[in-house]
Amino acid sequence: MKSTLTQRLVMALVTVFLLAYVGYQIWRYVTPAYKTETAFTYTVTETASVNGVVLRDEVLLDNSVGNGVASYLVGDGAKVAGGTVIAEIYRNKEDARNIEQLRALEKKRTQLEKAQDPGTTSFAHTDVLNRQIFSELDTIIGSVESGSMAGAAENADNLLLLMNTKQIATGRQSDFQETINQLKAEESYLSNQISRDPRQITAPQPGYFIRTIDGFEGKVPYKEVPDLTRAQVDELLAQPVQGESDRVGKVMLGHRWYYAVTVPEEDVSLYKEGASVTLDFHLSGTQPVPAVVYSVNEDKDNGGAAVIFRCDYINESLVNLRFTQADVEFKSISGLRVSSSAIRYEGIQKGVYVSRGETMQFRPVTILYESPGFVICLEMDTNTPEGANGLQQFDEVIIEGAQLYDGKPLK
Repeated sequence: MKSTLTQRLVMALVTVFLLAYVGYQIWRYVTPAYKTETAFTYTVTETASVNGVVLRDEVLLDNSVGNGVASYLVGDGAKVAGGTVIAEIYRNKEDARNIEQLRALEKKRTQLEKAQDPGTTSFAHTDVLNRQIFSELDTIIGSVESGSMAGAAENADNLLLLMNTKQIATGRQSDFQETINQLKAEESYLSNQISRDPRQITAPQPGYFIRTIDGFEGKVPYKEVPDLTRAQVDELLAQPVQGESDRVGKVMLGHRWYYAVTVPEEDVSLYKEGASVTLDFHLSGTQPVPAVVYSVNEDKDNGGAAVIFRCDYINESLVNLRFTQADVEFKSISGLRVSSSAIRYEGIQKGVYVSRGETMQFRPVTILYESPGFVICLEMDTNTPEGANGLQQFDEVIIEGAQLYDGKPLK
């Protein structure tokens, strides 16, 4: 009886063992012994956040608005020549409104007259007009995306002229004379409502017009900006901005301007004089702008530095910057992204193991960038011998596993 019970117990244990062994073998077969990930193209950008002040070579216009009403004929950031009429000062709001409406009517009438001019329509072909219309549309979109509203408005006028010309050229409209006569009548009425001609304000010298006055014009002599110390920049940042001014505006001489910031001691090494960077001021409709690290003035006593960037790019948003934060983008690095755990060595050669069919293969890599958890590797030309044997996009890279070696069977 005892013998039978013992035999049954042994048989049960053997059965359990066999089932466990078979189950383990099945699990090993269906479960990969190695964990993999796909190598893919990735871009990282090294950035640093800064706070600073924008400094330009600016000349205040001597003219003031006084008790009148100013109407500006050019927008912020517009390039002006010496003697260009920048603004007009009207006696009252009614005169300003009437002259604004009068000029809008004159502009519309001039466009219609040009559109129906035989010299314009006789050589206008539909295909050519269509191409010009789409070209103007593309230009308008580009102007809006770059933040150049003045450019977009000018192109919109050109677009309207082209569309009116097409109406005549295709016979959909014989002429615009009736509308032109109505506009002339309205112009005559408005002209009689104006009490006095406006006082004109002209640009004293060539440059870029800016309407806003903040009290920092000429605060630092333009030639001395590259030599500003950290203490001087901090002092500028602590000063309040002037309130409203009745000055008409100012002219920025030349197209170059500086952005002066302070950086802590641990970040000074990021900035190299002469290095090209990108400044992102996070302005709606304005892309990050290219700049150069013009000077790095270290504070030997207290640490840190004043960093002066020089930029040549101008638009109506940038010319109104004074105190602002920005992200400095030093460089972008692109390559194949893999986990740090995938990096292995064969001798002194750094690389990764990839799954190719039923075998494991070692792929040498050149690391361009390291970050916690992943690295960026050089993506080589697969048409070269070195590239064909290197890591390639969409390779299945082994990131977990033991006893890895080149040529090892994966099953």
